[in-house]
Amino acid sequence: MKRAYTRPISSVSYQDYEILAKLAWAEDCPDEDITSISLFPPDLPASARLNAREPGVLCGVGVVEVLNELAGDTIQTEYFKKDGDPFQTGETLLSIQGSLVAILRIERILLNFIQYLSGISTRTSEVVSQYGQKGLMILDTRKTLPGYRKLAKYAVFCGGGSNHRLNLSEMAMIKDNHLALYSSAKEPVGKIKARFPGKLVEVEIDSLSQLEDAAFSGADVILLDNFSLPDSKEAFEILKRIAPGILVEFSGSITPEKLGALSEFSGAGVSMGYLTHTTRFLDLGLDIEH
Repeated sequence: MKRAYTRPISSVSYQDYEILAKLAWAEDCPDEDITSISLFPPDLPASARLNAREPGVLCGVGVVEVLNELAGDTIQTEYFKKDGDPFQTGETLLSIQGSLVAILRIERILLNFIQYLSGISTRTSEVVSQYGQKGLMILDTRKTLPGYRKLAKYAVFCGGGSNHRLNLSEMAMIKDNHLALYSSAKEPVGKIKARFPGKLVEVEIDSLSQLEDAAFSGADVILLDNFSLPDSKEAFEILKRIAPGILVEFSGSITPEKLGALSEFSGAGVSMGYLTHTTRFLDLGLDIEH
């Protein structure tokens, strides 16, 4: 199944973590870790293991490289799992050796990144494993924490989900606030395609009365926003008949509980802000070994 409308966020780089990790570093310890430096000499060696306290899908280990640099290259890491790998309770995901003070200095930042991103990848995996098998394209949205957009979408991909547009520049979406100034969707679709040929254009509608106009507007994707189940079924059947080349997408406060009702629309996309904006930290712990 297709994994993105434009391009999948199938990998991230050091730079994708760097800015956020540096902000977190300054936020967490603007001066010194007064607890650790009072209790331990700076050269005291130690090792620690990142252990899973519940099952999940891993994401975010790339942050360790940035944290090691910030800590003065005082730690070495061994990885037992990589991003996208499933794991069970009790498994060790990575181990760290080096200065105890440095390990304690990075502990909370490391956990914040990996617990958060693994929470997204785990939740996405749960949804995709149940409903993606029924032919739905499970999509993320732009409802992400500021600055975390690419990492959050990467976590969705690691969990088996598909990526909607990364930003406003990748793909056009004509929403209700755009259509309010036009009598038909055809004109704004035409303007965008003329100015940005090759870019996908999506039109969002919120009623069946807009369906025919959107279907013949030249759009590549039609988004059915907050449609009732009967209206969704009618719209889907109409579009498959009169505009079979258009991709159909559903949205509007969609949770896993609502996906069951949409699973009959095989081949459609379902955008779920739920994947990223209501995620919880996965229960992982960094345990110091003596």
